[in-house]
Amino acid sequence: MIVGVHGIGQQQFGRAQLLRDWVPAISDGVEAATGEARSDLAVDIAFYGNVFLREVAVAAKGATRAAAENLLDDLDSAELSDLDEAVAEIVSADEVEAAAELPPVMGTRHVPSWLQVRFRAIDAKFGAAAGVLYVGELRQVRRYLADPMVKARVDEIVARKIADAAGGVRILVGHSLGSVVAWEFVRQHPDHELDLLVTLGSPLGLRMVRSRLPEQGRTGGVPQQASRWVNVRDRGDPVACAGDLTTWWPGVADRYVDNGRDDVHNACRYLSKAETGSAIAGAYPWLRSG
Repeated sequence: MIVGVHGIGQQQFGRAQLLRDWVPAISDGVEAATGEARSDLAVDIAFYGNVFLREVAVAAKGATRAAAENLLDDLDSAELSDLDEAVAEIVSADEVEAAAELPPVMGTRHVPSWLQVRFRAIDAKFGAAAGVLYVGELRQVRRYLADPMVKARVDEIVARKIADAAGGVRILVGHSLGSVVAWEFVRQHPDHELDLLVTLGSPLGLRMVRSRLPEQGRTGGVPQQASRWVNVRDRGDPVACAGDLTTWWPGVADRYVDNGRDDVHNACRYLSKAETGSAIAGAYPWLRSG
């Protein structure tokens, strides 16, 4: 079975709704890779979005501007400091200075003016709404890694889903924050063997994320219990812009896709690509043989 671990912005949805998007997208990716349509892939979702429900009042499909903007409500000083450091990873001081002359980003008046300028710098580099997406993403990743109660609840949901899956789970696919959650499952469960770990649009390479991982998870090779780790990213995705994960985890197979500029971080765009489908087909001999 394939188990997917979703990213941010899903608080107002649920497992069944996400499956309606993920299943055909995964099938499309496999078809793109193999040339054969499949309707017999067993897929489930480890849904944990409701853990963050109080933090976000409204969310839209995917990691869109509306979802990310709501993730920016009530920023405290510690978060602002950490997020400022994270922004410095992807835009230079010169890019921030140039962005000060650009018009304000719509819908960000509730955040400090200096952070609005950084949003504009990220938007100028990665496209419209990239700033709120990036900062909103990292805020929720930070909460998952820094809040022991939140992390324990999310980790328990994923572990229970995998433990209860009929026929066993051989492929784990994590998108965005879900890639961090999936990686944490692999780290915490060395006895659970996987044929494949797939990470999509992953922020794992960002310094702010790696610094908050448990020490034994920050670097090293592909975990022994995962036969293969494939990381798929769009170079224009601000969440995955830290670069190839093989830099920190030698042996990761980094793959590159073009998700377009309008919704570059979208989970289904990643799932439906041949690069993702090829990784999944490679873990299933019966798919390779047709």
